[in-house]
Amino acid sequence: MERLKKTEIDLQREISFIINSKLKDPRIGFVTVTDVKLSSDYHYLDIFISVMGDDEKINQSLLCLKNCEGFIKNNLKKRFRLKTMPELKFIYDKSIDYGIKVTELLEDLKKKNRL
Repeated sequence: MERLKKTEIDLQREISFIINSKLKDPRIGFVTVTDVKLSSDYHYLDIFISVMGDDEKINQSLLCLKNCEGFIKNNLKKRFRLKTMPELKFIYDKSIDYGIKVTELLEDLKKKNRL
């Protein structure tokens, strides 16, 4: 497995642990880290997250995570030996919502075909 992909997997696991275990901000909802993408120069890290709740809860969680970026970076520095600590960017992952809508449409089609 190439080094970049292995580093992404390790970062995803560690960031997920930090968010769900070490962050104590009640404004952050139930967050799942669905994927991470690290730039080839290790300067930027896109963190894709899924949040349970409405749009307000999603926006509030994204804002709080952005505010906790320094805390998350400090925890990552203790765990990883990277030449440069990447800039973190939290992105809401819409793929789960899309998957739910597709599933609902397929269920509706099944029901209509049975009638």
